[in-house]
Amino acid sequence: MYDITMCMNGALSGLVGITAGCSVVEPWAALVIGLGWVYICWSSLLVKLKIDDIVDAINGIWGCIATGLFASPGLVDGAHGTPNYGLFYNWGTGNGNG
Repeated sequence: MYDITMCMNGALSGLVGITAGCSVVEPWAALVIGLGWVYICWSSLLVKLKIDDIVDAINGIWGCIATGLFASPGLVDGAHGTPNYGLFYNWGTGNGNG
């Protein structure tokens, strides 16, 4: 059964999640970050624990963490002029920069 509230909240949470890193992530990473899967996973847990999270702040937290994971080197340099980028792009380089 479809639930329109879950659908709308999932869309809103996806927008909240991608807001933090919208200028520094590639389109494929934006899709991963903003699909709303965080809302679907965490919403039912918050209901079971009787935690009232009106704005679903967990999605904003995910957006901040995901920016540190998916930030693209070229986009970060273009937006901020720094050579820092996300952990997934820095994986295996051994330079400790990320």
